[in-house]
Amino acid sequence: MSPGTQLPGAHPPLEWTFNPWRQAIGNAMAGLLTALLGMVLVARLGLPPLAVAALALALAAALHPTFFPAHCRVDETGVGRRLAFGWERRPWTRIRCAVLDRRGLFVTPGFRAGLLASMRGLWLPVPTGAAPAFLDELRRRLAAHGL
Repeated sequence: MSPGTQLPGAHPPLEWTFNPWRQAIGNAMAGLLTALLGMVLVARLGLPPLAVAALALALAAALHPTFFPAHCRVDETGVGRRLAFGWERRPWTRIRCAVLDRRGLFVTPGFRAGLLASMRGLWLPVPTGAAPAFLDELRRRLAAHGL
């Protein structure tokens, strides 16, 4: 099922956008500068051009959530986040733990948030100053799925 589809009789999806350049400019700058510095360092390793390009792309892919705007969605099928490289989704059946705080929503297939869970989890940042009604609706949807 694509991210834009809605099940019949389901609640409309809860969608929002987080732009780090407007809402967390310090983190966005740090992420972008780290990616650029890493690319320069990779280029100076003296590797073949194809290896340099592959390593630089891998580094950019790993760091792009810090500086690329995210479109987030919570719907009847699960949660999702779209960044530069497409959608990343987690169906409700694969989510065992959800942590919602003022910075965002973190979901993971593990039974608790932790170091290993951070590798398999999905972070959906919430805009600074999000309305209490929005956060309450997000909590209600999590509770509806036992989280």
